[in-house]
Amino acid sequence: MVDWVDEWTLELRAGTVSDETVTVYVRAVNQFVRWLGETHPDVTTPGQLTPKVCAGWMRSLRENAKAESTRRRAGIALRLFLGYVAREPDSGLDVNPAAGLDLPMPVPPPVPVVSDADLTALLWTMSSNSYVDRRDTAIIRLLLDTGCRRAELVGIDVSDVDLRHQEILVHGKGGRSRIVPFGGKTALALRKYLRVRATRPAADAPPLFISVRPKVNGSWRLTGGAVGEMLTRRCIQAGLNHLHPHQLRHTWAHDLLANGAGESDVERLAGWSTPTMVRRYGNSVADQRARDAARRLGRGDRV
Repeated sequence: MVDWVDEWTLELRAGTVSDETVTVYVRAVNQFVRWLGETHPDVTTPGQLTPKVCAGWMRSLRENAKAESTRRRAGIALRLFLGYVAREPDSGLDVNPAAGLDLPMPVPPPVPVVSDADLTALLWTMSSNSYVDRRDTAIIRLLLDTGCRRAELVGIDVSDVDLRHQEILVHGKGGRSRIVPFGGKTALALRKYLRVRATRPAADAPPLFISVRPKVNGSWRLTGGAVGEMLTRRCIQAGLNHLHPHQLRHTWAHDLLANGAGESDVERLAGWSTPTMVRRYGNSVADQRARDAARRLGRGDRV
């Protein structure tokens, strides 16, 4: 079974699936294979898998108190994996036994919006003129002002930045690129960063955001992991609870919708291929309006 997982992994990496999604899917299927070896040692080939076995794994995830979102991702991964195997004529599997899995539909949690006070405190931790502070300021402002994903941010090259028109070319999922505008403060932060970047050993390297030192493979490009570590470090310095880079994307989308942007506009700027996510943010904005109205109109402070 492991050989089939390895082959499927190559199939995913050769397609348009992001590296992070590949990692999540493959991890889930490897967990299934391990569970299979522990609970069904007689099942050693794909052709021996049945819908009952697949449903048993989903049931075990539920019994182990796995979150609905985790179980859903695991079920989707298993369905995709066995769908691939079933299409291969020499697999011994004619029909995908995971095709009919009952996948949980998790209730979306509230959109985690970062407050202005927290953002101000975060930016205060990088107020010096050092290379790292100017780079980190540009990163935070760009994430907040464009809503780009962490993986998209580190994929941006210097040539993708248009300071004159205050626009940036973002290379999104599935090879889809989009142009996203940014404001004056972000433009200023980028200009200051590019000035100190020009003095670095890797000044001629294509990536917009470069590390202090090169990686083992010689690349200077900052990684998504490094961005996450930077944000964690800055939160500690600012005395804030942990913030994830994606929360800045949440905040960007929430703010646009709260200030009158159309859902279709936000969908295009965010690089979403379906309206599902933008509707979630629309609901979040409606919830916020309801809370504000309750505070304004509630009887509690009038009696």
